[in-house]
Amino acid sequence: MKSANKKANIFLGLFLWIFSLGIFVDLLDYEIEEGVLLDRILFLIPLCIAPLLYMYTYQTINRPYLKMLKYVFIPLFIVYLIILFVMNSEEMIWGIDLMEYAIEIVLYVLILKKLQELKSELNNFYSELENKRLSWIKTIIYISLAFIVFDFVEGFIGFEEEMVEPYLDSISIILSFIMVYWIAHNGFSQSEIFKASLFTHDSQDLPSEPFEIHTITINETSVEDQKRFEEVKSTIEKEKLYANSELNLRTLSESLQIKEKELSRLINIHAETNFYHFINGFRVTEFKRLVQTPMAQQLSILGIAQEAGFSSKSTFYNTFKTIEGMTPKQYELSLKKSE
Repeated sequence: MKSANKKANIFLGLFLWIFSLGIFVDLLDYEIEEGVLLDRILFLIPLCIAPLLYMYTYQTINRPYLKMLKYVFIPLFIVYLIILFVMNSEEMIWGIDLMEYAIEIVLYVLILKKLQELKSELNNFYSELENKRLSWIKTIIYISLAFIVFDFVEGFIGFEEEMVEPYLDSISIILSFIMVYWIAHNGFSQSEIFKASLFTHDSQDLPSEPFEIHTITINETSVEDQKRFEEVKSTIEKEKLYANSELNLRTLSESLQIKEKELSRLINIHAETNFYHFINGFRVTEFKRLVQTPMAQQLSILGIAQEAGFSSKSTFYNTFKTIEGMTPKQYELSLKKSE
């Protein structure tokens, strides 16, 4: 598959290879012996699965991940050396298992937390969120957590009922095999979604027209603040900046010549909503205007929505129904009845 997310795909590829190696070892029903160095290495490799998924996620959302080398991989490497060359007891396998589960759970929780933070940032930066929510990564996390629970159950039942263990092993291998292909398909088909960090241009000097660039302080009146917001709204409406389907906070701030954070602040305070809903509100209003023009005879509902600035059918329908309390088709029919 062609993908622009090549840097992140390095970590995804390593993640899948290590995950697949575990499946292959299970499939061969290979018995890992305690005293063999190669077997110990095979047993330790799965400890890298969660850190690699962590680094893939951070690279995909264009966030720094180098601290992982210091706080996760170097300590892990030290632990590996201790286990490989120092520990030599039957408790070793149980210790590694517990370590693996602990590392995975902590990192999966950190990934989910970061994705939740990203959701808020997306709503304040983009006017369209198609393929940007990364919900499929959350699915990977939930599936991975389910595998941890499954392993616990398998170990407990398998210890008590040896007749049941082969069936649980087979189910685990089949589910893991399917998971690898599902992750690969979703992961390698992703484009490079986040090519720049949010709010990175605030330090740059912007021209003073049509807006004077300054940060409003607490000493300035709310009247001037409101006036500034009304100027923003007026320019967006007059120049139909919302009609750009790829509009985001950065491109809008450049068009208005105002800092990103200042623009975001004005929208959040005075529109009492985020950037996503603010811009799509203009698009719904434009759709309602266009649907009453001759254009409605030439284009479909979706075609008119695209003229208004919507690039996604799902975003258009969800936004319209949220604002108007009815579907676009129902709105169109209501107009015909009122004629």
